[in-house]
Amino acid sequence: MVRLRRLSDDADGASQGASPAARSRRTVAIGYLGTYGFVRGWSPVSPGALWAACLGLPWLFSLRRVARGLAGREVPAHGPMAHALAMLWFACGVFLTTLTVAAMVAGEARNGWCNAIVAGVMGIAFFASASLARLPWLRWVGIAWWIGELVLFALRHRVEVLPLSAAVMLLLLAGPGYVLMSGRVRRVEA
Repeated sequence: MVRLRRLSDDADGASQGASPAARSRRTVAIGYLGTYGFVRGWSPVSPGALWAACLGLPWLFSLRRVARGLAGREVPAHGPMAHALAMLWFACGVFLTTLTVAAMVAGEARNGWCNAIVAGVMGIAFFASASLARLPWLRWVGIAWWIGELVLFALRHRVEVLPLSAAVMLLLLAGPGYVLMSGRVRRVEA
């Protein structure tokens, strides 16, 4: 997602190393696999503590730009499309965070529909990002998320949904992230 923001400012620049989004993808996949390990009896680590770390730490790390601004340091300005992309993904993150916390507090997280909601929101974010970043192939990623949403909802009461959720998260986030980070992407001119 960081790369999408950069693409709207600089179509040719490729970043080195793992982006915050790439780290976040991995931690979410670790959360799913860790929960699966706990359910199967392979891991003594409680899913609650695991998810708090897997979701909380990347979320805090993503706020470092805001912290720089609050500390009085200069924050580089982004163009209007980069700002629109940033706000789109920020709004999705806020929605998913508040919904997940509310579901956990209400005891609804055990009903299994949260993974499908996450997939649906990711589909919306990728589909909209395709237009904002002028990367039409991202629409197919959004459609794949929506297909994943249906599959995850259909399997919501089965334990196999946990490794499947990890696989979907890695494939549909890490795959496009890898393509974007490789610098081999060409935007469609308006």
